[in-house]
Amino acid sequence: MMAQEYRRAKLRGKSFKGQDLTGVDFSNSDIRGTDFTNAILTDANFSHTKSGLQRRWAIIIILFSLLLCAVSGLMSAIGGSLVGFILVDSARSNVYVGASCLIILSAYFLLSIRKGVLSACVFLAVTIALAIVAAVSWAGFVAVFWSGLATTSEATQIAPIVAVVTMGTVAVIVTAVGAVCVTISAAITGAIAGVFAVMIAVMIAGIVAGAVSVYAMMVNPVAGIVAGIVSLVLVILSAFIGVSAISEDKKQNFVRKIAISLTTRYGTSFRNADLTDADFTQAKLKSANFTKAKVKRTNWFDIKQVHLAAVNTTYLENAHMRELVVNKDLQNKIFDGWNLRGINLQGANLKDASFVGANLNQSNLRNADLSRAKLVRSQLDKADLRNANLTGAYVEDWSITPLTQLYPINCDYIFLRVPTPEDPNPHRLPANWEATFKDNEFNQSMNPLLKVSNFG
Repeated sequence: MMAQEYRRAKLRGKSFKGQDLTGVDFSNSDIRGTDFTNAILTDANFSHTKSGLQRRWAIIIILFSLLLCAVSGLMSAIGGSLVGFILVDSARSNVYVGASCLIILSAYFLLSIRKGVLSACVFLAVTIALAIVAAVSWAGFVAVFWSGLATTSEATQIAPIVAVVTMGTVAVIVTAVGAVCVTISAAITGAIAGVFAVMIAVMIAGIVAGAVSVYAMMVNPVAGIVAGIVSLVLVILSAFIGVSAISEDKKQNFVRKIAISLTTRYGTSFRNADLTDADFTQAKLKSANFTKAKVKRTNWFDIKQVHLAAVNTTYLENAHMRELVVNKDLQNKIFDGWNLRGINLQGANLKDASFVGANLNQSNLRNADLSRAKLVRSQLDKADLRNANLTGAYVEDWSITPLTQLYPINCDYIFLRVPTPEDPNPHRLPANWEATFKDNEFNQSMNPLLKVSNFG
């Protein structure tokens, strides 16, 4: 198939695994579920493409998530009912155990929101371990009592405590597991189908939990009320945490990684692909997998839904770097000391931006507006600045080499120093403030400044 035949093509579920597709035009194509694993896609055009899951996989994963939500609602109601039945017991020790369960669950939800689900699970694991140790210790005492070191009545009084502590532990575990499942389900459904799908998932969990709570209320009103309250809080907070996870709340990275891993497993795959100089302008990247892909000078201008793609092994994982390559309207921004090696800023608005000490080796700055930008001590080995605007830029001690592409360039004048109170002279070139560079005069002026060094 000729390269041009892929433009505006429907390539859902197709496999190009390991193929050499250098320079191929996939623009405006539907590449949902397409496999580009290990493919060579240098200079390929993916502008305005649509990545994601094929419909059947989207339906399967959503149905799985909804089923998981239903099970989670059941678990939350069961856990709440167990706590409720403990609380309605007249024994004072049972009330203490029930209250402790509610306190532990409250702490779990608070930690989930403030510190993340992973931290909350660690707290819960430690708490449960201590409860188990306590229960085993009580059981040991009971065994000793039954061996004759205590009266039967004393042993009989202690044995129920062990059972209640065990039941409370089970209630907390079941409720917490239900909460985690609702959280993950909400994140998965939200990543695939948006907030509306999350609402449906929450509704299903709520209906199941409500049915169980009503049944518990028929047995004991207090137990049913506790089950209903616990279930309601669990479903609402877990759904909130799930949505926060796919909205890139750093505290919820644990949940986000699970959800993104599942939703990109059967989505568009660029795993280990060579995307050097590829163009993804305005592409929709939902459920795309870029794990270990080579993304040197890849054009990400105005890409959509990248937060729903697996980019954890690329510079797109960094929110600031992502803004840099996606937005490109970066006037007055400061990037001092940043490692921007191999990124694509072609056509970007970089007026008055500061790149003091930045690594711009092998970067694409073609047609970029760098007027009045501070390129002080910036590294530009193998960088492409053709047709860039350098008028008024400060190039003090910048590191250009014979491999830096500077022709043709748009530049009327340039400054070799940044003015300071001690040295206000910016060393303008041309020195005459009324003059501007003539054709190729800029490159001739730069020749003495070329630096050949190791830019590894």
